[in-house]
Amino acid sequence: MNHKRKLLIGFFAIFLVYAFVIAWLQYYKEKEYQTNNQKETLRILATTAEKMLENSADTEEVLQYLPQEVRLTLIDSDGGLVYDNIASNVVENHFGRPEIYSANYSNEGYAIRKSSTTDQEYLYYARKCKDGSFLRLALPYVISWTNFIHFDNILLYIIVFLFFITLLVLVIITDKFDNVMRTLINFVTDVEKGNIDYNKIHFPDTHSGEIGRKIISLYKQLEDSKLQTIHEKDKNRLMKQEMTNNIAHELKTPVSSIRGYLEILLNNKDIGFEKQQYFIERSHAQTLRLSNLIQDVALITKLEESANLFPKEKLDLYEIFEEAATEWEEVSKEQNVTIENRIPEKSFFAGNYNLMFSIFRNLIENSIRYAGDNIKIVVECVEQDKTSYRLRYYDTGVGVNKEHLDKIFDRFLRIDKGRSRKSGGTGLGLSIVKHAVQFHGGTIVARNRPEGGLLFDFNILK
Repeated sequence: MNHKRKLLIGFFAIFLVYAFVIAWLQYYKEKEYQTNNQKETLRILATTAEKMLENSADTEEVLQYLPQEVRLTLIDSDGGLVYDNIASNVVENHFGRPEIYSANYSNEGYAIRKSSTTDQEYLYYARKCKDGSFLRLALPYVISWTNFIHFDNILLYIIVFLFFITLLVLVIITDKFDNVMRTLINFVTDVEKGNIDYNKIHFPDTHSGEIGRKIISLYKQLEDSKLQTIHEKDKNRLMKQEMTNNIAHELKTPVSSIRGYLEILLNNKDIGFEKQQYFIERSHAQTLRLSNLIQDVALITKLEESANLFPKEKLDLYEIFEEAATEWEEVSKEQNVTIENRIPEKSFFAGNYNLMFSIFRNLIENSIRYAGDNIKIVVECVEQDKTSYRLRYYDTGVGVNKEHLDKIFDRFLRIDKGRSRKSGGTGLGLSIVKHAVQFHGGTIVARNRPEGGLLFDFNILK
């Protein structure tokens, strides 16, 4: 087989592989996108159904507000079937269903499986209610390919057209390309032997020769950047290792405390009731701290890797800060902390409620825990235009040393480690604030106020 035929066959094989990879990637992305949409739809519908049932609405009334294809199931706390709008004669226990099993331990769960009752594949979503029972919604799991196939046909026509044009050009210039190929083959042989002499590599003054020169140039660049790439990999590995070590270190304290308290209770059967209560309360406090730490780590990870999964809606900055301040109302009264909301009412923007709430909540928590007693906390909108709000949050507390300001948003940073653990901080609050601000298209900086206290200046896109 001559070189021309090898080249054409190879090009055709590459084209087939390329087309297959594109089709597979499009299939995977389309399936993932539609599955996430169905999950979010079920979560919203479940919230609506749960509120209606809490308000004493019957199941028939709830079904009127749900899409016709939705399957609604009510399951008691023991796993028994209470209601199912499709199959009411099922008597088997539902605790074995994966979505119910997950919801029992994490309040909600998903599963994609074929129903043993209807023999149809569903995407199930289950939620654990306040009374211990379970609310389950399901949608038929059918991935629509209509739009994808239509788009891909157009793309396929373009690829096939370009394939034949390129094939024609290759047939014309194959003879001139032979010289370039021989040179490249010799170059590859020298690379395998580890004996490259760049002074002996010459290409003709043709388009293929220019490509050959660029290939050699790129290879030289790859050689030059090889050490840099290794360095970057080592750096990333060390960063991940440091993150893992930090998490392990933070988890060690509450886990060790819980273990210690429980060992005392187990090894001292005659311990008094008051001491039992004390150790149980201490274990509970450490459990809450452990839970908060895990939630914060999960939130930061999701913001870094899957920020597009956070939905956006029309929100009011004024109302969100009011709700965050209310959460700390009792603690602020105990410490004589005054919280002022100077954001204008009806300051609307498009964002995610949970992330925006976490910004204000963590800022207030940071001030209350670390700025001292008898302080004032103020948030205000200092500037706005058609696209964004510029917000300023500050307290009148003790502030932060200058050497720590540049690292104040770092994970697990504790300026006073002993005080942070005593006050229950996870060391991730301000890191969450930074990531949440970035999610809303803004940036945030921290600085000390000349009058005293710490100030955060950040902007939010409308």
